[in-house]
Amino acid sequence: MSKLHLVFGGHVKDPRGLDFDLKTLDLVGIYDSYAEAEEAWRGRAQRTVDDAEMKYVVVHLHRLLEPDAEGIARPKSTAG
Repeated sequence: MSKLHLVFGGHVKDPRGLDFDLKTLDLVGIYDSYAEAEEAWRGRAQRTVDDAEMKYVVVHLHRLLEPDAEGIARPKSTAG
């Protein structure tokens, strides 16, 4: 499976957080390498540098789709 990465952005309520205003989401694209995703992220983020409430992120979709894949640490259960 490819290591898919999603790049998206939008206005956030607090620039330190990830609480996006869903009405302003900008779906940049899905990329099969982190390098491509980072390039797309950097391009969009630089265009909106003057807007403190606009944020772009890279989401590692491959980690969500295959959480048990090699190299992906899962939280240990503390049930007891």
